[in-house]
Amino acid sequence: MLTAQRLRELLEYSPETGEFKWRKPPRNKDIPGLVAGSQAGRYVMIGIARVLYYGHRLAWLYVHGEWPARDLDHINRDCRDNRIANLRLATDSENLCNKPVRRDSRTGLKGVAPKRKRYAARITKEGRIHFLGSYDTPEDAHAAYCRAARELHGDFAHI
Repeated sequence: MLTAQRLRELLEYSPETGEFKWRKPPRNKDIPGLVAGSQAGRYVMIGIARVLYYGHRLAWLYVHGEWPARDLDHINRDCRDNRIANLRLATDSENLCNKPVRRDSRTGLKGVAPKRKRYAARITKEGRIHFLGSYDTPEDAHAAYCRAARELHGDFAHI
């Protein structure tokens, strides 16, 4: 398993930009100082010794000297932004709280769905769905969701 010491020998990490650059390239064709990694889906991936690593997990290892004990959450929800100030430890449930509204939402508001001629508000905490009531307007339902999100999810609430 990759250690913090070996990572620091191979790469240089900038906490201000979240970017890694090669110190000692693993292959002859790489030049020291080149940005390491590439975009793979929503995340930055960096290959070291034929193993792909998530950039955010490497940033945590580089700064803290140990692999993260839990999931890591990107505070601003930009999975390419690997600045250490944008990363925090999270449970799977906390990480899911920081998601934006779903693309297929019929109201465009998180936690709100049409229900007959009204709007239902609900929120999920640790796999349990909490029904927050039925409202005349989507804005009223969303306000109920926002109150519950602040209470149940705290700093991880994304409104």
